[in-house]
Amino acid sequence: MPPIRRILEDVPDAIPVPEELRHRRVEYILRPLDEDADKAKMDTVSSDYEHSCVDQIEIPSREERNARR
Repeated sequence: MPPIRRILEDVPDAIPVPEELRHRRVEYILRPLDEDADKAKMDTVSSDYEHSCVDQIEIPSREERNARR
């Protein structure tokens, strides 16, 4: 059976499964197609990882990293 690919404009609360796929091992992937809305939502959420205030990044040399103490 070929895979079923369907685009739903307005997703219902429950998605019907075809009879021939019931009680079988299947992979179901849900991916939003309106990426712009998701990106706008991510822009409004602040994260410590995204907004770090540092004056200078110091990277030790290889010798300093591997020096035995």
